[in-house]
Amino acid sequence: MKKNNLAIAKIITGICMMTAALIGYIPEPELMVEFSFMSNVTGGLALLIDGILNLKGRSIPAVIHRNICAGLFIVFAVCMLSLTGAYHMNFKGAFFFIHVVFPLLYMLCYVFACDDSKGKTIRKLFASPVLMILYFVFDYILGQCRGFFVYGFAEVEELSVLAGLIVLASVYVLVFFISWGFLALNRKFRLMK
Repeated sequence: MKKNNLAIAKIITGICMMTAALIGYIPEPELMVEFSFMSNVTGGLALLIDGILNLKGRSIPAVIHRNICAGLFIVFAVCMLSLTGAYHMNFKGAFFFIHVVFPLLYMLCYVFACDDSKGKTIRKLFASPVLMILYFVFDYILGQCRGFFVYGFAEVEELSVLAGLIVLASVYVLVFFISWGFLALNRKFRLMK
């Protein structure tokens, strides 16, 4: 019964994540290229599918949860750092859920309810930054086409291919270590052992 309750909670949370993302972004669909939207929709879809599979005694691969968890941690951290006043992030309406509530819920879900015990740690960690790397490559290509990057932290003309590769490597290393922390927490606190 406990596993069914968890599966149902995942399904409900997944639906709510996708719904909040759509509510927040439908008024300005051109902003759906933001990582906040993509990571919340991807996370919601992963939870929905995982919850349905959990009802049948199966689950999606843990690497998917780990990638999304690390990505949503970045969303949460960037939004929390905006509270210093250095830049502005939207916390109104659905965006409070998109930027704070659902990233926290997803991280808790990964730490406490995802079975990430199988496989070698180093292989897991090398695969963990894939979502963030794919997003940065997407943003770079989109920026080259549109003339500006999604978040505008750099100008397209200023970011050469070499500089872009350095940023990509830095993001990879950062997400690698973030994932290491989450993997350690998962091993220590996972409820469904």
